[in-house]
Amino acid sequence: MGIKFFISIAQLLMPFFLGCVVGTKTSYLMLPLAAGVVIAVLGVLAVFAPFPAESESGKSESFIQNLKNAHFSVESIALILIGFTSTATFQLWLNCAQTFGKEVAGIPSESVSIMQTYYSAGTMAALVVTSILITKFKQVRFLVIYPAISVIMLVLVYMMKSPMICYIGAFVIGYAAAGGVLQMATATVNDLFPKIKGTITSFVMIASSLCNYTILSAASKMTATGVIMMNIIITIIGVVLAIFVNARYGTLLKNAESAK
Repeated sequence: MGIKFFISIAQLLMPFFLGCVVGTKTSYLMLPLAAGVVIAVLGVLAVFAPFPAESESGKSESFIQNLKNAHFSVESIALILIGFTSTATFQLWLNCAQTFGKEVAGIPSESVSIMQTYYSAGTMAALVVTSILITKFKQVRFLVIYPAISVIMLVLVYMMKSPMICYIGAFVIGYAAAGGVLQMATATVNDLFPKIKGTITSFVMIASSLCNYTILSAASKMTATGVIMMNIIITIIGVVLAIFVNARYGTLLKNAESAK
């Protein structure tokens, strides 16, 4: 969640960095160069930073060995697929929302980038609020609530097609879709499947990576309106999967506790 928070800060600040470059008539090349210097400094710090003490539990098994011993249930597969659907929701928005806002909702070209700022602000707000809420409510519940909010917002954007609803949508999607759903899905699989948590977490992230390639490749061949509709359908599938996991949560939790 902390890593996601700082990613959101960078997304929020990027339009301002671009504005500074334009205002000072500096080359855009300065941005990647400055980022490269920062990355190099962080890399050096990481090399010399102390790592946590190594576990005394012995040598861990490899991913392949864990995969051979893993017994995936329907619920674990559902959580893996949530890794796909949750990523699709915010990636499709990120890659088509500004095009939709400009071509369909009529937002001027010089103002459409503000959607990114609202999106990042929503993500940051979600990370703060959610980190508080998950201390009082089970995080698995948010796997239903947040995607459901995303579905409602996407439908409103699709139907109303106005600049104001696009700005509101950017904030809400940033909050509900990019504000930690993927991270909460990963945490949930760790809680519910302690015997294969490393393996299943890897599969959740693989599903997320596959989404970045397959869904965005499909979206590149569609209109902005078509992408919003595809996003609605995929997010609804994610809600259905999350409802199924929630319905089985009590049983899964008992199984996980007995497996420890």
